[in-house]
Amino acid sequence: MAEKPEDKKPSFLKRKRVKQLLIIAFIIFNIAIIYWTASKELNRDEGLPEAHFTWWLLLLAIVAFVGALAADIYKYYMLIRHFTKKKDLKLAAQTVFLGRYYDNITPSAVGGQPFQIHHMHKHGKIDSEHAAMIPIICFVSLQFAYVVLCFLTLVFGANIVLSDVTYAASFVGILLMAFAPGTVIFFAVKPKAAKKIASAILKFGHKLHIVRHLEETEAKALGEIEKYADTVRRVLKNKKLLVRVLALSFAYQLCLYSIPFLVVRAFGGDVGYLPATMTALTIQAAITFIPTPGNAGAAEGSFYLVFASLGSGNTFWAMFTWRFFTYYAFIALGGLVYLEMAWQKKKKHV
Repeated sequence: MAEKPEDKKPSFLKRKRVKQLLIIAFIIFNIAIIYWTASKELNRDEGLPEAHFTWWLLLLAIVAFVGALAADIYKYYMLIRHFTKKKDLKLAAQTVFLGRYYDNITPSAVGGQPFQIHHMHKHGKIDSEHAAMIPIICFVSLQFAYVVLCFLTLVFGANIVLSDVTYAASFVGILLMAFAPGTVIFFAVKPKAAKKIASAILKFGHKLHIVRHLEETEAKALGEIEKYADTVRRVLKNKKLLVRVLALSFAYQLCLYSIPFLVVRAFGGDVGYLPATMTALTIQAAITFIPTPGNAGAAEGSFYLVFASLGSGNTFWAMFTWRFFTYYAFIALGGLVYLEMAWQKKKKHV
């Protein structure tokens, strides 16, 4: 007997209900973390030392946030112009905001690149090859800048900010973050070796019945590797473009990871720039593998515990302000992009 369309409805509603429950659970989890850190901070005998609040340092934190966004947006704008000859600052800004939005709502703070690729191809009218490569180049360059800064922290600042547990967790996190840029660079520099490795992995997967249609899959995969490797080689050979991409990536990371120092000092904390920045870098590395959207929960808890031990004042308010700049603001900006796009679409059909 043929299955009626109505029979599928309960399963759809069930999946929708599960998704809604997961979202509610995630929201409750965030509220619980914020409540815990707030209760720890606000229950102190000395209360809120409002006199220690410094407005101009908070303004500098806003400047650092805007500077990070500006560096990232200009990097996309520069690459779009380089590969397609288009001068589209709005597309670059939308792509950045959407990428950060999806990074912060997907597990382990990854997932923005596919949506950036789709947006650039569909809405920016950029061919599929460059729509794929521009976000990948931007992502790899950001990861490279972060890995270098975090590695320098582990080498020169471990005795300042790290416990043995944090050191080990940070080291694992750095290895995970280094995998993406290392793989892409390896494919670009050693394409023949990369193809052999990829081919061996696919054949092994075929033996395990994971990969079907081996020849077709292998041809497609190796073709994609060659296409991406060729584009990356073009960037590596263009020294001027490479230096600018890396400079903007380091500027983004330094601006973003200067915010903890500024907000902690703004709320009366007594911490130096290098300890605060190094601590923020290693916290992020240590929680990289936490499978929550935007590393939520782990990020707030880690920030509070570490910066409270460094002698900050209103640690909760510093943590909340820092999290606003590095998490909630990106979600809000991505949401505004979606609203603007929906409004423009509606206006066309009126």
